[in-house]
Amino acid sequence: MEIVKHKTLIEKVREGLKYQIVKHKTLIEKVREGLKYHLVDTTAILTPTNPAFSAMEIWVSGMTDQVSIKSRLTVAALSYAGFGSIYSKGRDLSRKIFHISDKTKERIQTFHDSTYTFAFNLALMPPIYLLMGSNLKQALIGGVSGAFMGTFFGPVMGYSIDVARDLTGLQDCERDAYPNSVKMQKPFIKKGLAGLLTAGSIAAMAGIYALTPD
Repeated sequence: MEIVKHKTLIEKVREGLKYQIVKHKTLIEKVREGLKYHLVDTTAILTPTNPAFSAMEIWVSGMTDQVSIKSRLTVAALSYAGFGSIYSKGRDLSRKIFHISDKTKERIQTFHDSTYTFAFNLALMPPIYLLMGSNLKQALIGGVSGAFMGTFFGPVMGYSIDVARDLTGLQDCERDAYPNSVKMQKPFIKKGLAGLLTAGSIAAMAGIYALTPD
């Protein structure tokens, strides 16, 4: 009787250990998956917006190259530190609340992303510009300009996130505006395209700063 009882106890301990191992593996997998989405979404957000905001900061707000570069680096750092995920997860949540999916009409998706990004930029950008050394006037002009640019770039950022997830194999993009000629490419070609888009964004920023006298 004691032997049977001992075996039963050992089996329970083993089952408990197995459960903990499986639970631990599941948690690690969730963290890895979340990190993948975070890196891809953040890069997708920065790729189309950094060149445009650099141009706006230099030629509209009147910022120096130094302040603009510091602002872009700060935005990138904050984005990779978590703000990129906040933006993309907030967008996902907002789309869910308003029952918007990839199959929703493009004009509705465009309106949603424009409105969402306007509010997000208006709250975030003025404090960043002030911290980077701009004066109050430049910060307000840059913040409001950035918010209005969000109405145009919100759809671009949203589309960029959806496409980037597809190019990196995280999630299929079923949007009508996404070309089948790209969607049907092999995974390694898609990842190469994602890399080229990111490199092109960096080159565009370098070109903008090269055109300014300071």
